[in-house]
Amino acid sequence: MEPAERVFAQDFSAAQHTVDSGDGRNGSYVVTPGAAWCRGLFIVGALTEKRGSGDVMQARIADPTGAFLVSVDWQSPDAVETLGYIEPPAFVAVTGRAALTGTGMRACATVEAEAVNVVNRTARDLWVLSTAGATLDRLEALRDGSERAAAARRLYGTTDEDIRGMAEMVRTALATVRPDITVGEIGPVVGRALLLDALEGEGGTRGIGFEDAVAAGVRSGLSAREARAALEELLAAGECYQPASGMIKLL
Repeated sequence: MEPAERVFAQDFSAAQHTVDSGDGRNGSYVVTPGAAWCRGLFIVGALTEKRGSGDVMQARIADPTGAFLVSVDWQSPDAVETLGYIEPPAFVAVTGRAALTGTGMRACATVEAEAVNVVNRTARDLWVLSTAGATLDRLEALRDGSERAAAARRLYGTTDEDIRGMAEMVRTALATVRPDITVGEIGPVVGRALLLDALEGEGGTRGIGFEDAVAAGVRSGLSAREARAALEELLAAGECYQPASGMIKLL
């Protein structure tokens, strides 16, 4: 499976071209001026706006260089439900597919989300570091003329001045990273333990409503589906109980 691409918003939103994958199954690549060939995407940024409800929602997710336009619909029900629980502003991680509508100056690049999770500032900074490294590698390829980079350069007529401008974009992004952050991977979350921590101190003597408990799980980094599954695990393990219908209370 092809790994998800990491690309800054300024580069992705400037995309005007797609190239057929040639395999007949997985659709086209969205090709950016910075020579990113995007099908699957992994982005992390600040959720600054969301709109819509039910089965279709849109969101703006900002990184240090600009903003991604993100959409999610009934094809990814867990992502729709999870986004519904998240209130801006919040750092989020999104896995999804790159899409481009329109052509030329009217082109609009969007991310069709398949998964959404709340993360912290550290996760955002780690993403900026890894995306900066990937972007600089692509800019180097634009100078050296690798096959994909050469194709991107022909599509956009990229000049050395353009490459220097994109390098400045990377410097802008890196300037926002806290100095104590070192390169690493964003680790997986453990649902049951994470939800247990999130519910500590929540609710009063009557406990907390089931949907409020799910929302607490989402705020801690779980998807809505993961939060519901973690609640079922806590109930089965006897670490919480239902004092009344629709209520959850920790032991």
